[in-house]
Amino acid sequence: MLNPELTDITKTLEKPDLHEEWIKSYRIKENALFYDDVFDKICFTLSKDGNPTILDAGCGSGAHSVRLAKRGFNVLGIDISKYILEKAKSNIRLHNVQNKIQFSCEDITSLPYENQSFKYILCWGVLMHIPDINQAIAELTRVLKKSGTLIIEEGNMHSLQSFLTRIKGIFEKRTTKKSIAGIEYWKSTTAGKLLTREANIIWLKKKLKEHGCVIKKHIPGQFTELYTKGKIEITKKLLHYFNRFWFKYIKLSTISYGAILIVHKVK
Repeated sequence: MLNPELTDITKTLEKPDLHEEWIKSYRIKENALFYDDVFDKICFTLSKDGNPTILDAGCGSGAHSVRLAKRGFNVLGIDISKYILEKAKSNIRLHNVQNKIQFSCEDITSLPYENQSFKYILCWGVLMHIPDINQAIAELTRVLKKSGTLIIEEGNMHSLQSFLTRIKGIFEKRTTKKSIAGIEYWKSTTAGKLLTREANIIWLKKKLKEHGCVIKKHIPGQFTELYTKGKIEITKKLLHYFNRFWFKYIKLSTISYGAILIVHKVK
């Protein structure tokens, strides 16, 4: 029998409202500059020998698929939402990279691909919304080739932003749930019930090792995502500028809100 909680989350992630909100919050000019810095660094470490296809697991509107394609890779983008995949198809036509990218509607917890199908996999900000994170990790590592690379980005429960959010939540009487995988926030949206998990990065690294992987690098993502909460434009611009500065020069991953793990499969 299906877990009703999992069914509810799947329905939420399929709906347009949620994806439109994410596009408005994250697919903005200032963020694009940061992401370009990140993908320049990531793609520099990946070989194009053999013309490999990168699986963009949870591709959303295809923004990162486009970045990968523009840096010379073929991409298969998957998402559970048919609505957002139509948006992604329009996006790649706009950037004239449709010959480098294909899309498919798939569930990250039940991938239809053979074992060791992909040399490279990107999973950016996706696991945080999946209740059965163990199954999602099992599937991602299953379809990753031996000696392949998995790139994961997640929110970090040990970050300064997460700590301050929890302090604020005490006064607001906000309901949180602490699990071994991280700190979970559940909220009702116009699309339905949504989970956002700030990951226990120590646990995540351990779980990946259990699936035959080693952590090659842990690099900082954005120091903060508080620009999604503010309304004063100059403050938001300063936060974006600081995020780029932090990534390029300070490079301290332990207290950054964004955690980027570059993982190699060894067995």
